[in-house]
Amino acid sequence: MKWTKTFENALIQKDINTIDSLLNVIPDFNSIEEMREAYKLIGSVKQKFEEKQLVIQQRMNRMQHAS
Repeated sequence: MKWTKTFENALIQKDINTIDSLLNVIPDFNSIEEMREAYKLIGSVKQKFEEKQLVIQQRMNRMQHAS
């Protein structure tokens, strides 16, 4: 299976372990299209992690204000 397809599946399944291992072994791509696809997928993961980080920060702030 291609790296991009495996990465996309891990993204859909929210499989952080697979995403992490794939990010540690980014291959040399055969075409510009594959590079663009990988770039978009990595960008999607970055965005999801930033959103999750924001949610966690908001929860932490609420907990601090509640105590």
